[in-house]
Order: sequence, then C-alpha cells, then structure tokens
Amino acid sequence: MNIISTLLLQGIAFITTPLFTRLLGTTQFGTYSIFNSWVLILTCLMGAGISSSIGTGLYKFKNNYIVFRNSILLSSTFICLLEILIIILLSPFLSRVMGFSSGLVLLVGITAFAHYIVNFAQMAFIYEKKAGSNFILSVSLSIISVLFSVFLIYQVDSNSRYLGRIYGVASIYLLVAIIVWLLLYLKKPTLVKKEYLIYGITVGFPIVFHSLSQQILGQSDRIMMQMFEIATAEIGIYSMFYTLSSVLSTVLGALNNSWCPFYYDDVSEEKWEILDKKCKNYIELFTVLSVGFLLLSREVSYIMADESYWSGLNIIPILALAVYFTFMYQFPVNFEFFYKKTKIIAIGTVGAGIFNIILNTVMIPMWGMYGAAIATALSYLALFFAHYYIVTHMKDHPYHLKIKAFVPGIIGMGIGSILFYVLSPWWYMRWGLGLGLGCFELFRIYKRKSIF
Repeated sequence: MNIISTLLLQGIAFITTPLFTRLLGTTQFGTYSIFNSWVLILTCLMGAGISSSIGTGLYKFKNNYIVFRNSILLSSTFICLLEILIIILLSPFLSRVMGFSSGLVLLVGITAFAHYIVNFAQMAFIYEKKAGSNFILSVSLSIISVLFSVFLIYQVDSNSRYLGRIYGVASIYLLVAIIVWLLLYLKKPTLVKKEYLIYGITVGFPIVFHSLSQQILGQSDRIMMQMFEIATAEIGIYSMFYTLSSVLSTVLGALNNSWCPFYYDDVSEEKWEILDKKCKNYIELFTVLSVGFLLLSREVSYIMADESYWSGLNIIPILALAVYFTFMYQFPVNFEFFYKKTKIIAIGTVGAGIFNIILNTVMIPMWGMYGAAIATALSYLALFFAHYYIVTHMKDHPYHLKIKAFVPGIIGMGIGSILFYVLSPWWYMRWGLGLGLGCFELFRIYKRKSIF
C-alpha cells in the first residue's frame, strides 16, 4: 500500500503537470518551481531532523512508543517555530537571496513547517504499519491541493497566477498539518521529555546533512539559475522537463523497493554467481526502460506542455542520463546499506551536493539550463564512481560486481540519445523501435520467469 501511495502521488503530479504548465506559462511555472525548491530545501532543516528517529525509537522505546512519538512531535514543533522566528528576523536578507518579497519568504518557512508535520505523520503511519492511513493522507492531500490551486489561479490576475498555485499548496498543507498534528498528539498528550529529545537529536540530526544534500542535488539547479539571472521562463522550461524525467525516477524507486529484499537475501547467503546474473538482468531491464523513455518522450512532451516549452526538448537525454547514473549508484549503495556503512553514504551524498554546486557555478553562466542538467548528471556519475571505489576497497566485504557490467547499459543509453536526436522527425520509427524493445524485454522476463 505504501508503494502504491508513492506511485499514485507521482502519477498525480505527472498528470496535473500539463494543466499547470498551460495555466501558468513558462515564466510563472518557473517562479513556482523556484518557490517549491526553497520549500523542499528548508523542510530538511525543520525540526532539526529529529523525526528521523521514529523508526529506531519504535523499537528502543517499544513499551512507551506513543509517549516517545508525541514528545518528539512536540519538541520538533517548538524547534520549527523557533526556525520560523529566525526566518522572520532574517527576512530582509532572505528576501534578497530568494528573490521573493518578505511575505513570500515567510510563506516558504510556513509551508516547509507544514511539509515537515505531514512528513512526520506519514513516517509514523509507515512504521506503525498503518498503510491505509498513509494512503488516505497522501492521496487526499495531493488531490485537494491541486483542486484548490486551480480554483485560486482563476481568482487572481493573469500576471500573478503563480500566487494562486503557491497559496493553494501552502494553505492546504498547513490545514492538513494542523489536523494530523492534533490527531497524533491528542491520542496521548505529553510534555517534552529530555531523554527522548536527546535521543531524537542524536539519531535524527546527522540525517539532516544527508537529506539536505539530496535536495541540493535535486533543487539547487533552479535556485542557482535564478541567482545567475537566467530567465525565469527558461527555469520554467527546465522544471517541466525535469518533471517529465521524474517518470524514470519513479519507476526506479519502485523497482529498487522490489530489488532490495532479493538482493539482501543473496548477499547474506553469498550467492555471488546468481546475484551477478540478476544484476545483469536488472541493468538490462532499466536500460531498456530508459531507452524506451528517450524514444517516446518527444511526443509525450507535446502533451505535457504547449509549444512555448518545446524549445527545451533537447535537454531530455541529459536529464535521462542523470536518472540512469542514479540507478548505477544504487548498486554500490545497496551493498553499503547491507553492511551498515551509513556514514559513508551520508559523506558521499554531501560530497556530491558540494560538487554539484561547484559545477553549477561554472556551467550555468556558460550554458544556462543545459549547464544545470549536465552538472546534475555529472554529479550523480561522480557519486557512482565514489561509492564504487569505496565498496571495491572494503577489505572485510569484497564487492561482487565488476564495473564492466555497466558498460552495455552506458552504450545503450548513448545509442538511445543519438536516436532521440537523429530520428526526431520520424516519430513512427522511434515508437516502432520503442515497441520492439518493450516486446523484447517482456519476452526475456517471460523466459526467465522473473523480473530480475
């Protein structure tokens, strides 16, 4: 049910993108994308990340878990309110940095706070095995915020429609955050308890750096494009195609959730030959899906947005490569997770985030949104090489997968990218090749009686 919730949320976001790209236009879509990027980054800082301690706290404080959860909820709420106060005090400075009015800067903070509370509730529902509650919360929140945003967009001036989208999301998230906060806390009201607060900070605060680095990898491009005075319309075009490429990210997330249990079983039993074969099948499967995406994505883009966005079509292969490098990086990271090398994972993500900022600083002024896309792709490729180096130098647990296993996939993505450009006038050839690849992979899956 939790996987279905994730897929539905991504599906709703994808389906509604054509609506908002047309209602807002390139410039206002870009403005909202920048606002949302700041919200996602600030959400990582809200509550000092202590909500991340819920998963382990469920077992450590098993006999008193609800008291622990609600104490953490109350503690992190106070921390969030303190952070909002800091945002208010620094609003003149933050307004210059973000490029928004002081009112919108405050709304960024409030929306990030609401996101944090909603994420807290979702995490609690997941670990408490209340998948139905998580499903209802996630899907209803997404649908209602979309509907209310559309309503508000039609109530404001055509030059300020992005405000309707911002207010629609912010108000619904805040309302839902208040409701779920009360539902969680009133089940067993409690005060802030020092033991639980210390545990929450000890476990959760280090995760802030990992989460923040992940968001920097995913969001800093748009913010830095704004800082380098790239046209907001271009940021809107980039954001639309970034959303399109997130289809691959969603598929990757679903596949990885299915892959990990089988992978960990084979690693624990040291079935290296069987595992290498499964890895080869997995690489083949995702390569076919990625190349198929490249072949079909041009026409899907025409549905996603009107012609004012189509000038950015050529960025699709670069963004697809960024997702593919993310897929590659998950192989060594899953191996590290199995052997509990979580500090190494966090260090790698922080390093990639810093590397991404450096590349953005160099490439965005030179190539605009194409520079941002290349920087993102290279950052994930560097992250793969860094983690591959780490796992191949773990003396106590030698890594099983040779780097040559990834070469056919890279070649396949290269060919798919070339076909994206060369066959651009002939949709029927691209779609025919895509259909042929799909049938080939389905036959392969049928023949081996397994996805992997």
